Order: sequence, then structure tokens, then C-alpha cells
Amino acid sequence: MEIKGRSGGAIRGIKLRKRWIIIAAAAVALSALAVALLWPKAAPYEPLSDEQIADMLERNSQLDLSQEQRQLVEAALSIVGKVNYFWGGKSSAVGFDPAWGELREVTSAGSESSGTEKPFGLDCSGYVTWCFIQLGLSPAEADTIVGNGTWNQWDRTVQIPWRELEIGDFAFQNRYPTDKGNHIGIVVGFTQDGEPLFAHCAAGFDNVVVTGAGDVFRYARRPDFFN
Repeated sequence: MEIKGRSGGAIRGIKLRKRWIIIAAAAVALSALAVALLWPKAAPYEPLSDEQIADMLERNSQLDLSQEQRQLVEAALSIVGKVNYFWGGKSSAVGFDPAWGELREVTSAGSESSGTEKPFGLDCSGYVTWCFIQLGLSPAEADTIVGNGTWNQWDRTVQIPWRELEIGDFAFQNRYPTDKGNHIGIVVGFTQDGEPLFAHCAAGFDNVVVTGAGDVFRYARRPDFFN
């Protein structure tokens, strides 16, 4: 069959371009599918009620958890709704720190609250360290094994796929190195659909809460403590 006005080479070129367009479209579709599978779902970022936390604990009872995992959940949940967010707030107390709730000046720089007086409490990384101290670690051991501050806590963890998150693992808002600041939470359970739930001391809620990932927690890490 003769096609007027186009040489055989031109026709082959058109077919080749079409083939590459199809391949490129397929690659884009596969990339989008990979992102959908590997990136955490935006589970609601709002505090769970007492009833929802009780349901979570019922699901936890059916899991094969280590003693350390169970103790960590117990410690993390013991101060939910009881301790205000305080920029730079740390505590090495075993149990409830009597200083929490006292008006103190925020002396750490870098926050809108710096220089103001607020009820003393914990920041997100201080909360994580306090939880591990409740497992019997001394403050020095917690500093060495878990770390103080989100950068040190990132440094003492290893990256894992989101789908492999287990109770006691961490999730971070941003990847280091970063100049955007960061936020950290501890996995304390899962939804009925298997999505992880996090305990964290959140500035946005001015307290310790349990929430889903929302659009906040993105990076899954396993603490060296569990390795």
C-alpha cells in the first residue's frame, strides 16, 4: 500500500514516537501507583476519644507484643490529655513530674512562645524521651539510646517502610537534614483498617494526644532500642 506524501522513514519515526509516549505514560502510572502504595495514607489528624483509645487497646491485646512494647504504650498513654506542650520542655521524672503545669518562662529560642510564660510541660521529643525513661532507662541511657531532640532521635533510628511500622516505632514530619523544624510521634496502636496511630505532644493541640498520621507524619523509623 502506498502512502503519499510521507516516506517510510517518516512513518517509522511517528510510530517510534507513539511507542515512547505509551512507555512514558506507563512509567508515570507505575510511579503514581508506587507512591500510593508506599506513602502513608492521610489518616485523620485529630485526637482520639477515650472510647477510641480503648478500642485501640483492645486491638493491641490481640497482637504479639513484647513487654517493652506494652510498657511503652502504657507510659505514652498515661499522660494523654494531662501535660501541656512546652517548647524545649524535657523531664527525667519517673512518673508524673510535679513541675508540669507550673507557670514558667519559655527560655528556648525559635518559637513564637519564646520569652513568654506558659504551663510547663513537654515538647514532642521530650515526650518521647520521657516515655522511654518509664521503661527503666536512666536519663543518661535514654540520651544515649533514644536521644534528646528530634535530630538525635532521628540519628538513633533506622528507616523502615511505612507498611512495616510496629508499636514503639517512630514517625517524623520531615526528613533530616531539614530547616523546616520537625515533629515526632510514637506508634501506640492501629485503626481497624491497619493504619498506625501515634501518641505525641503536639503544639497544635497544646497537649499529649493520640492521632492518625494526617498530613503531618510521613517518615517511618525504628528506634535502635528495638534493634
